[in-house]
Amino acid sequence: MLYLVKELQDIFIDACVRAPDGELVFLSVFGRDGAVQQLYASLHLGIQEGGIRQITPLDPDTGRTLAAIPVGDPRRLEKYSGRLPRDNLFGNLVHTWIYDESLLNPSKATGSAWLLIDRKTQAHDVESLEARTWSLIEQLSPLPLLPHWRTLVLGMLGDQLVSNLDHTPHAPIGRIHASRIALTDSFSEAISGFVSSGSLGLD
Repeated sequence: MLYLVKELQDIFIDACVRAPDGELVFLSVFGRDGAVQQLYASLHLGIQEGGIRQITPLDPDTGRTLAAIPVGDPRRLEKYSGRLPRDNLFGNLVHTWIYDESLLNPSKATGSAWLLIDRKTQAHDVESLEARTWSLIEQLSPLPLLPHWRTLVLGMLGDQLVSNLDHTPHAPIGRIHASRIALTDSFSEAISGFVSSGSLGLD
């Protein structure tokens, strides 16, 4: 489904992800090149210069506001664009991702990372999701983790470490499912406890 945008005409959204505090972190946009350029520029302009400070997706059937999404500091937003083939059903369109760079780089300083997947093509691949989640936890962990620890650690600590943003007040809109991985202060202590008790071993 494509959602209209209240602030600008000729812009359509198929996915939007918000941080736990509600700020924009990812936007998947379709539109003519000029309209997409105008959107990106508007995010960086001051209010007096015609800039916008929120994105408001609208239900295409009812026109109802789905959410008012604050942009926050636009300096953290990057964009990546590609042009659709000219012979597509809708004509000469650009597809652009506007995103916070934190989506790409797990932060050991904060012990947190993002995991974004496509609801249609990836959401039901449990093995792949578990593998990607474990890879991020390995990158964030202050302690070395062995591959065969994955099942036990995720089984015991998964609910504490992985937050499904669908179950928050700022759930994603559209086709992207988002999870936030955050190591708790007690993570290292828990891993050490599993090793001490023999639940985790070298073999």
